[in-house]
Amino acid sequence: MDEITKTRDTYSFRVAVITGIVLLCLLFILIRLASIQLFDSMDLRGYADSQGMRTEDILPERGLILDRNGNILADNIIEYSIGARYIDLLEPENAFRSLAKAFDKTPDFYRSQFKKQNAFYILEAQVRPEIVDQLQSDNACHGLKYDKKMSRTYPYQEAAGQLLGFLWDDGTGQSGIEQYYDSVLKGEKGYQMIQRDKHGDVITLESAKTKPAIRGGNVQLTLDIEYQIILDEELADAVRKNKGVSGMGVIMDPRSGEILAMSNYPAFNPNKIRNSTPEIRRNRVIADQFEPGSIFKFVPVTAALENNLFTPTSRIFCENGEWTVKDRVIHDTKPHEWLTVEEIITYSSNIGAGKIAQQLGDRPLYDMCRKYGFGEPTAIGLWGESGGLLKTPDKWSGVGFSQIAMGQGVAVTLMQIMSAYSAIANGGMLLKPNILFATYNEKNKLTGELKVNPVRRVIKKETAVIMQSMLEEVVNSGTATRAQIQGYHIAGKTGTAQKVVDGKYSNNKYDASFVAFFPANNPVLLCGIMISEPAFGLHHGGTSAAPAVRNVFTRMINTPNFHTIYNALPKPEPAEEKISESSKNNSRLLLSLLHSSRNTPAYHAEEAAPALIPESVKTGSSSDGIDTEAYDIIMPDVTGMHILNAEQTLRAIGLQVLSGATRGKVSRQDPAPGTFLKEQAICRLEVRP
Repeated sequence: MDEITKTRDTYSFRVAVITGIVLLCLLFILIRLASIQLFDSMDLRGYADSQGMRTEDILPERGLILDRNGNILADNIIEYSIGARYIDLLEPENAFRSLAKAFDKTPDFYRSQFKKQNAFYILEAQVRPEIVDQLQSDNACHGLKYDKKMSRTYPYQEAAGQLLGFLWDDGTGQSGIEQYYDSVLKGEKGYQMIQRDKHGDVITLESAKTKPAIRGGNVQLTLDIEYQIILDEELADAVRKNKGVSGMGVIMDPRSGEILAMSNYPAFNPNKIRNSTPEIRRNRVIADQFEPGSIFKFVPVTAALENNLFTPTSRIFCENGEWTVKDRVIHDTKPHEWLTVEEIITYSSNIGAGKIAQQLGDRPLYDMCRKYGFGEPTAIGLWGESGGLLKTPDKWSGVGFSQIAMGQGVAVTLMQIMSAYSAIANGGMLLKPNILFATYNEKNKLTGELKVNPVRRVIKKETAVIMQSMLEEVVNSGTATRAQIQGYHIAGKTGTAQKVVDGKYSNNKYDASFVAFFPANNPVLLCGIMISEPAFGLHHGGTSAAPAVRNVFTRMINTPNFHTIYNALPKPEPAEEKISESSKNNSRLLLSLLHSSRNTPAYHAEEAAPALIPESVKTGSSSDGIDTEAYDIIMPDVTGMHILNAEQTLRAIGLQVLSGATRGKVSRQDPAPGTFLKEQAICRLEVRP
């Protein structure tokens, strides 16, 4: 009996202990629940919300970059990346089949991407919105995630690539206009609070906690994309033809300082940043320093004219081509005895320029260099601009004056040279170069616009007029006769500069350059081209660079709107033969003929251009009996032109264009040149790669 009682007591004790423990646990749980409900509810609610709610950035649309005529140079495109976790796909096999159909791949390709079922994998990148719409409407694709991104695109490919710059993956501008005007273009980020389910799909969106993004403003440049393409093509052609290493060129309006085109070769395509190098991306026009050679001879000559030391007809003995100055011998390309100051410029005499500088003196020569802006950046409004190199006279050697006079011992950028020549072309005023035409805010309201910024007067107007005349003679009978354009007065100066290699002037490596403006007596356009290291024998500026500038001017003259834009020039018209009234009224027809290809000659108003105007146009009927008055346009020859330039040309005269290409030169066109067409007729262009 005692044994039974003892066992019962032990059992009761154990039950009591266990019951007590259970009750204590229940009491603790109740207390904790009460604490949560009464004291911690707000904190824990926020914590719970944070597990499903999160803030996502709303990226702004970047502003556009436009040329002076509103053509888009830098645009935005919406692209998506598509990804998923295998466990989130409701119908994996059907999803793989839908993806395979959309991207022309196999279902096995997508199946093999998933190494783990709970890991997230990117399946496709840079997907167009219409494909995303197609997939989103397919129920089999439930579980796919679509990440929307704004990408930058440059429709004109390599045109002005170094000038425009590019963006890094984070969307910030890294060079050129994209970097310098990043604060205008980038806009302002927004944000939104969203909650997602276990599959990652948005289930709630708190509109009260959403801030919309503010779009970036637009930047309009002074560039003309048609002129840009012309300069790009002619520069590239000149470098290749003369077997050069690289080149650069600028087209400028000397009256306002506006940059109409800025080219570098080799070219850079900002759409293909991964395939480029810093060397290719560098804008040589503003960054690269070089010794200018004979294109610098205008400096001592204008200084001498300003100081009344010489007149254009003053005669200087040029030592029969060899002049010893202290321990240095200076040579001319061709020996001369006596040359006038004008002839020194015409024939590019090193000795003549050196003797002018000797009479002038070191300080006045240096001061004139500074007045033209050498030794400091032009402040064009681009990062990375070099100021060149110009030593003070106390650091010149005993023959420094003669070196400076012929463009040695001084380093310049092409932008500085263009700015200085603009001062001669516009009557003596140094202007700040302009690349910015206007800026606009996110609502496309004007916030800034082009202003002509005079820096200082460099020379008197009378001196500028004398220099214009001298430089015209360089083209008429001097070192730049290959720059002549029939019927137009061109003025310019050639340069052939020895390159410094290992601290010494090379005997076979040169920089060839030519800077010119026209019309010579009332300049509206200025163009400069420099070719680095053309093949020996082709290394003179008059041989390699001058023809390239001539080609640029010729093609510009033949663009449809040239004579309406530059009204200082008369519009070419036949003078000898009278065109019928119907042909006179058909201005687009004549413009299409005058535009033609890069090989079309330019004509002045004082001469006829019979080769460009078929007799049938003049009489109103064709040789085949076609009534030409029933047609609007004659198909021009656009073969050999850049495809974008050709498209713009044809659309400008009222034609529709089908090509499907964005780069390359036109190799075939349909209809053929000379075909009579109605307005809005369709033209097909083929491009050689």
